[in-house]
Amino acid sequence: VVQGGGTTVLVDCGFSVKQTTSRLKALGVAVETIDALLVTHEHGDHVGGVIPLAHRFDLPVYASHGTHRALAERDLEQRLARVIVPAEELVVGDLAVLPVPVPHDAREPTQYVISHAGVAVGILTDLGHVTPFVVESYRKCNAILVESNHDAEMLRNGDYPQRLKRRIAGKFGHLSNAQTAGFLEEVVHDALTHVVIGHISEQNNAKEPLQRTFREFEKLIPNFAYATQTHGIGWTQPLAISV
Repeated sequence: VVQGGGTTVLVDCGFSVKQTTSRLKALGVAVETIDALLVTHEHGDHVGGVIPLAHRFDLPVYASHGTHRALAERDLEQRLARVIVPAEELVVGDLAVLPVPVPHDAREPTQYVISHAGVAVGILTDLGHVTPFVVESYRKCNAILVESNHDAEMLRNGDYPQRLKRRIAGKFGHLSNAQTAGFLEEVVHDALTHVVIGHISEQNNAKEPLQRTFREFEKLIPNFAYATQTHGIGWTQPLAISV
């Protein structure tokens, strides 16, 4: 959830309407106050609840053309579809939204940098490697939620089938701890005050390798947190925008 000015948007929704309503309530957000849904890509853990939520509350759904083709196959009402162009900024209420194209095994995936009143928040999950455009897009963020999906050694030695291991570790899969650390090294600056590490695999990552990898960033960045798949985090508020 991102709030700025009088606008509240929800980025992806993999939960049922009931679960989403409950999780929003825990943050003090009524589901009826959501103004729009921003969708990154069509994988089920990101869109499982998008269509029921959009239909129930009549919410516009912003996504790329490729993602909308997939959502149409799931019967999203087309009157709610808002097609975005990757790398072209758009306005959603009081928020400026930059859709950032990323390398992932989906039809036309994007991530988002959302700005209001001079403050920028970046959402960056589900990409297999970091491109120069990704670095440039997130370099001025004041807060970033970024995936650190797996520890490379745990994935390599784990129980997943080899095909799945290759997908996760591939150029269109997910970032490892080391890759995420490399990304942060490129975008860290004095005004980056909030970082949340998310999209953490429960099978292929753990507290010890995460803290070993990000120890120096924990010291450098004033507000550094980890969000697990079962337990998120509370509100993060870098000045004029809340996440």
